[in-house]
Amino acid sequence: MKLSKKLLKNFSVIAVVSILLTAVFSTAAFWFVFSDEQEAEVRQYTDKIIGVYNSDSEIDLSKYYGIGDFRVTLIKSDGSVVSDSVDTDVSSMPNHSDRPEFEQAIKDGNGSSHRMSETLNKITYYYAEKTADGSVIRVAKTIDSIYGIFLFVIPSILIIMIGVFVVCTVLAKRSTKKIIEPIKEMADNGNGSPYDELLPLAQKIASQQRQIKRQMRRLQFEKDKISTLIENMAEGFILIDVDKKVLMSNYSASKLLGADDDGVTDKTLIAFSRNEVLNDCVDKALSGESKNGDTTVKGRALQIITNPVYSNGEKNGAICLIIDVSAKKKAEKMRREFTANVTHELKTPLTSISGYAEIIASGLVKPDDIPNFANKIHKESGRLLSLISDIMELSQLDEKFSDEEFAPVDLAGVAVEVAEDLRSNAEKHGITITVDTKTAVINGNRNQIYELIYNLCDNAIRYNRENGSVKIITGDDNEHPFVKVADTGIGIPEKHHKRVFERFYRVDKSRSKETGGTGLGLAIVKHITERHGGEISLESSEQGTTFTARF
Repeated sequence: MKLSKKLLKNFSVIAVVSILLTAVFSTAAFWFVFSDEQEAEVRQYTDKIIGVYNSDSEIDLSKYYGIGDFRVTLIKSDGSVVSDSVDTDVSSMPNHSDRPEFEQAIKDGNGSSHRMSETLNKITYYYAEKTADGSVIRVAKTIDSIYGIFLFVIPSILIIMIGVFVVCTVLAKRSTKKIIEPIKEMADNGNGSPYDELLPLAQKIASQQRQIKRQMRRLQFEKDKISTLIENMAEGFILIDVDKKVLMSNYSASKLLGADDDGVTDKTLIAFSRNEVLNDCVDKALSGESKNGDTTVKGRALQIITNPVYSNGEKNGAICLIIDVSAKKKAEKMRREFTANVTHELKTPLTSISGYAEIIASGLVKPDDIPNFANKIHKESGRLLSLISDIMELSQLDEKFSDEEFAPVDLAGVAVEVAEDLRSNAEKHGITITVDTKTAVINGNRNQIYELIYNLCDNAIRYNRENGSVKIITGDDNEHPFVKVADTGIGIPEKHHKRVFERFYRVDKSRSKETGGTGLGLAIVKHITERHGGEISLESSEQGTTFTARF
């Protein structure tokens, strides 16, 4: 029950009880005063008649009859009635010698008594006094009893009570409001108590409010921290209750599962995603088992990890993590392919070297053919060394690096240096190498930029036509420094454009073997370009190929 209602109820009860008690005691006090006055009147009237009768016992008392509400009775000393102001037939009246007031008057000279009529709610006062001749004069007066008076005034009391109750109710409401409002303000704002008695309580409430505010701020901070963490997770996150209703999810979960909802809640898991693997894993988790699964959604390889959630030893739901493992799968595939390719590429020259050496060692080779076999062993060894060098170069490029390795590098200067270093090799193949350079400065590693341009030019020489040409161009296009290597070679069919930068990929394997290529040159070029924040592209036709590295 509210305090205001309780106070109003108490005030109302007090008002009603007060009104009733006031009415009862007032009526009783009034009746007692009134009865005393009536009794005094009876005595005075009796004394008056006694005085007259004692002065003349032969006087006719009938002239005193009928005055007021008094009843006068003259009684002989033996109790017989001589005359009565009400009942004129005294012969029919009983002997009054047994009446208390008569007996007391005969004995003491005067006596009084009263008798109650229960049926009429009336009370009669009797006063008797002994006369000089031994007779007794008795005067009686009948009035309403206290109950009769009370019944008489009940309608008035009820009207007064209703009026007073209404007034008391209004005043009680106002008083209650005045009492309660400061307490409410104290509870809401933590202000000082309006009443000294409530000061300890007010201090306790203020202390608790401060503590609650601190806890609420801490909880809000923790909630925001967790929400921020979940929302910014690359992994998908879903929290599910025992009824498979989604309690929480993040944007990544919707994105990875291809759902339209962003951070959906209050939706069943099946409505959120119908992925069979996801629903199967969640069912296992809700049964109390941890479960992992792999699935594919819109070309993405996803790993799903689910675990049951317990609180106080009771299972309340499940938590689900969705991880995009596409890059990992792709890396594993590339690693397997790279390992297979490396094994094959290393095995080929080693097999040749081993075979030639075995033939020489067996003595089956003529002395004149030994130089030729030695030359083949030397050629295959060079190819093997070149392959190992490129593999080591790629391995270094795969490692993490720091920008501290970078410094300003002029592409034009590096291009001129590469042209000079490859000029003799180009001339051996009948290739003309030229440069068209403009200053183009980037922030990078000079040795790697040299390797980039060198590999592009080396490929251009290897796969060029007889009497062909190679041209190195550097410049700046809208604040994007670039280097181009153009040749007049055999060109690269368009279907191979996307794969030429893969490791060990060769457009023409027979020609690569002829020219001594390892199949790693363009992969190294792509790694170096991306490491410097650039991109590599190519344009090719039957008239030649142009590679452009733009930074």
